Amino acid sequence: MRGKVIIVGATKGGVGKSVSTYNLAYSLASMGKRVLAVDFDSQANLTTCFGIEDTAAVPVTIGHLMMAQIENEAMPDASEYVQSRNGVDFIPSSMVLSAVDAKLRLEMGAEKMLANILEPLKDRYDYLIVDTCPALGALTINALAAADGVVITVNPQLLAMVGLQEFLKTIKKIKSRINPKLDPAYDV
Repeated sequence: MRGKVIIVGATKGGVGKSVSTYNLAYSLASMGKRVLAVDFDSQANLTTCFGIEDTAAVPVTIGHLMMAQIENEAMPDASEYVQSRNGVDFIPSSMVLSAVDAKLRLEMGAEKMLANILEPLKDRYDYLIVDTCPALGALTINALAAADGVVITVNPQLLAMVGLQEFLKTIKKIKSRINPKLDPAYDV
């Protein structure tokens, strides 16, 4: 079985995306699944959850991999960027991802770059879980374009509900225009 890409997303910050990603990764691993967690947010909260405090000191992050895609450079070996903690593998993030977000707007085929990074890793894992940033920008579109399913975290507050409606509209557009395999009701 090829690994399934599940993104954890919301358009509002502080709704538990990173913690949900972390807990889902460890829950699946405790069930005997091979799991890769990907921190796809320049705030690097998931990376911090995995115990890395100085994200700027990480030599190869998801931001570096995305920059390599933009520049058409060769990808490093997975051993250079996949880290492991207590049975869960992860790809860390850093502020480098902020520069990527700005560059993606000018790139052809930009929405497929994360999918290109994850594709060769799918044979190694049952699940690839991607923590996204709290915005509907180029990075979130990239994550949705790579996804098989979506877990949406939301607080029961008015502004979070408004954001949820916009996020659901975006998922529907991505499914019809870019990624027909995207299932917003995906069952892990």
